[in-house]
Amino acid sequence: MMNNALRPDAASGYGDPTKQDRAEILFYALAVLIPTTLIVACFPLLRVTNNWAANTLMFIPGLMAVAFRLQRREGFRSVGWSVGAPVYWLWATLLPIAVLAVCLPLSIRLGYAAMAPVSTSAGRIATHALKILENVLLYTASSLPFAFGEEFGWRGYAHGKLVRQFGLVRGLLLLGIIWDFWRTPIYYFTGVYPEHPILGPFVMTPIDNLLAVIPMGWLYFRSRNIWVPTLTHAFADVLWGFSDLLFPKSHEIQSWMILQAAQLIVSIILLMDLKSRARDRLSG
Repeated sequence: MMNNALRPDAASGYGDPTKQDRAEILFYALAVLIPTTLIVACFPLLRVTNNWAANTLMFIPGLMAVAFRLQRREGFRSVGWSVGAPVYWLWATLLPIAVLAVCLPLSIRLGYAAMAPVSTSAGRIATHALKILENVLLYTASSLPFAFGEEFGWRGYAHGKLVRQFGLVRGLLLLGIIWDFWRTPIYYFTGVYPEHPILGPFVMTPIDNLLAVIPMGWLYFRSRNIWVPTLTHAFADVLWGFSDLLFPKSHEIQSWMILQAAQLIVSIILLMDLKSRARDRLSG
């Protein structure tokens, strides 16, 4: 059975929007944003610096989605639990690798990044491909529960409702904006961008999320299951984290701009594919 959140009418904006449904989306967004912001704002006061403490906030979107589904008696079948076609599991890993394979060499070529010195622990790991692969797989596996916490909320709950109510483009845009408002305080209060404490959380993060929401939505729409975007989410975070560790950036903003250019191209291609498939299904 096709996931109701991914139906052609949902992807094309031909659903039947109601004030009640839009109010539900608003209440869900507030239920996710407000507690997250309040909790992370206390981190500096309580001197919480552990990354795992910040990572636990990733469960809030999913937990709120569970609460809203139970309250509305919606059930969970529409989330998409089947394994799906193997090709989309391949895409789940290939998309982040392809973007990194373009951006990292270009940043190195332009002098924006360089391999960590061999005298450092990161530099020694960078010379051992098998060790890198082992660490990436290990950290990806440990990141999957946290990624699922987010994806169950954003893709498994908000994605379908926003696209049904506002259409494909506006729905994904609104989802990206909500995602932005949720991540910005986390990145600000935990100091993810120490060199750019304002620009990073309030400009770089929102743009990054807006450009990531289309590939994530494409994976969810095409695979019809929650596991594929969950894998991509965890794998991409770990892959880019290791990239920054093994090839530290001397020009963070310039490297970030290269990444966003690559993400923009990927997003345009995948958005065109989504719109084309939605038209084909409606005309068929």
